[in-house]
Amino acid sequence: MAKSIFRHFIVFLEGVLLGLISIGIPGFSASTIAIIIGVYTVMVEAMANIVSDFKRSIIFLICLYLGYGIGSMLAALSVNILFKNFPLATVIVILGLLAGSIPDMVIKLKGNFKKISCWITFVIVGASIVCYNFFAKEGATIEFPEDPSWTFVIGMGLTGLVTSATFVIPGVDFAVVFLSLGLYYPFSNMLATLANFTAPTYAETFMPNFKILLSYTIGYFTGAFLLSKLVKMLIHKFNPQTMFASFSFIFVAPIIVIKNCVYDNSNFSYSTPQLIVGLLLGILLMSIMILLGIRQRKKEKLLHTKYLEYLDERFNINQENIDGLYLENSNTKISNYNNENIEIENEKPTD
Repeated sequence: MAKSIFRHFIVFLEGVLLGLISIGIPGFSASTIAIIIGVYTVMVEAMANIVSDFKRSIIFLICLYLGYGIGSMLAALSVNILFKNFPLATVIVILGLLAGSIPDMVIKLKGNFKKISCWITFVIVGASIVCYNFFAKEGATIEFPEDPSWTFVIGMGLTGLVTSATFVIPGVDFAVVFLSLGLYYPFSNMLATLANFTAPTYAETFMPNFKILLSYTIGYFTGAFLLSKLVKMLIHKFNPQTMFASFSFIFVAPIIVIKNCVYDNSNFSYSTPQLIVGLLLGILLMSIMILLGIRQRKKEKLLHTKYLEYLDERFNINQENIDGLYLENSNTKISNYNNENIEIENEKPTD
């Protein structure tokens, strides 16, 4: 029970990190952060399986989205302050996070280095993301009405449906998309207003802002569910290529971060204290990411060994790559194993 609560709390913290960075730092998408911290595939699977595996998926998604919402509000209140006042330190810390995630990804990809299709995917995806971020223009800023009409509320729902791509497709950054639509600043101000409980006008502004946010959220999660189905299919059918696409997002991310946080940031300035603090925090974060990658690989190796031992003992199966294998003359699917137990779930194969 305690371990289960702890795992859910970790998922919540991962959600906070997704919201904090994707909303607060232009150039970083939530899905790119999800790839870096190793939660992207699980996130897509949970969204895609919300109907077929409701209980397990909904618990994970509630923890993740609750953290994402809180992280988004924290970003609206604080990250922009850090981004504007300490840009150099912020950039270095982000680059440290990216650098620390690369070794683990390279190790996972090394078995597919000779596949030309993987490198073609890598180049096309990377070039597309760079072009998108360099050529997307900031649109004219719109204002959210104090008493939004139902037309406006429905329009925000459709906006959520379209911009859900920023949560599912790596490299499509929330901040950049919202800037191009002219929605970034009014949306950030709305989140900050909702989080400022002590404001004298809070009671008056709460309901209009809540209606806008609720409509946007419904559209956003509907779009995320539909897109996750597509991404799940691509992951299963073109796994090496999707892994190289993910690596491409991480590889070009420093270019996007430097472009948005340095070149396009009118508040950017150099200072030696910022450089020192940024380097210390960046190196620390990079080291933590590398150590987490090593720990995760050891854990995966141990789990795989236990999995094979279990199958060999109970079903006399002794072969590699058996996840999702359906036993002969049986509808028994082998799934969901961890350190404590291995579950056998009865379910019929799906096309």
